[in-house]
Amino acid sequence: MIAQQMRYDGEVIVVAGGGGAIGGAAAELFAARGAKVVVNDISENAHAVCESINAAGGTAIASIASAVTEAKLIVQTALDAFGRIDVVLNTTGLTHVGLFHTISAEDWDRSFDSHFTSTLELARAAWAALSASGNGRLINSSSTTIFGGEYCSPYIAPKGAIFAAGRAWALEGRSQNIRVNTIMPTAISQMNDNLPDPVLVQVYREYFQPEKVAGFLGWLAHKDNTLSGHTFVVGGGQAAHVYLVEAAPVFVANPESPEAWAQHAAALTSKVQAVAPDNVADEMRLRLEAMGLPTGNLANHAGWASQE
Repeated sequence: MIAQQMRYDGEVIVVAGGGGAIGGAAAELFAARGAKVVVNDISENAHAVCESINAAGGTAIASIASAVTEAKLIVQTALDAFGRIDVVLNTTGLTHVGLFHTISAEDWDRSFDSHFTSTLELARAAWAALSASGNGRLINSSSTTIFGGEYCSPYIAPKGAIFAAGRAWALEGRSQNIRVNTIMPTAISQMNDNLPDPVLVQVYREYFQPEKVAGFLGWLAHKDNTLSGHTFVVGGGQAAHVYLVEAAPVFVANPESPEAWAQHAAALTSKVQAVAPDNVADEMRLRLEAMGLPTGNLANHAGWASQE
């Protein structure tokens, strides 16, 4: 059976970082399937993407602006041109390599802002329009580097923040007609095309084309997809669900004693009997249940915050 083509007719999609490899491929896919696209980038590459889209019969306009400082302008450009916003896709970001303690504050902030602050500000500026659409979708870009990496902490830190913030925003979006999801994409791009390992670069070029990420984004951004609060590794024709897990708790008779904990290092670092809390209230419920204590009404308080 041939599945019906997923289309975006009548929808307006803002692609931040649309002049890049993944953002550009996603913008072209959305436009080819009926969306009106605002291609945002700090680079003039956004114009080239728009020219390609419009030459193919699609509709796209460029917005050359930084979401860090001009998010409201990007949103207003979309509203002035098309009257609404249904989807915002964040694919922006720079990188800076070096030992973290040798990287200047200016370079750190520049990298951090290009990822997290740009994502935050554009989400903030577009939130009301996404809610007004009745079925708003916000998709942000984290990275598999949050599993651990070295020499690029100004890149990894904001990607971790995006992962965490997306889980919170998805909970807040439930009452406001907005779904929030996150991807951790792998694709050949301007960021990795000049890696010092030529073999790895060749693998990227041969197997990890940005179009393979764009197809997944097309599914995730479609109005009929009801997922929210999820994160996916995606690239090379495969995708995997990413979630936080917590191993089985370790109890000691006298937790006031450092020596008591020292005897359980192996158990405390094990990865067995893991559970995956959906939110902070769910995590506290699991802890209370393990202690044999009443959980009260925690299930109805996903926004509750622990005093840690």
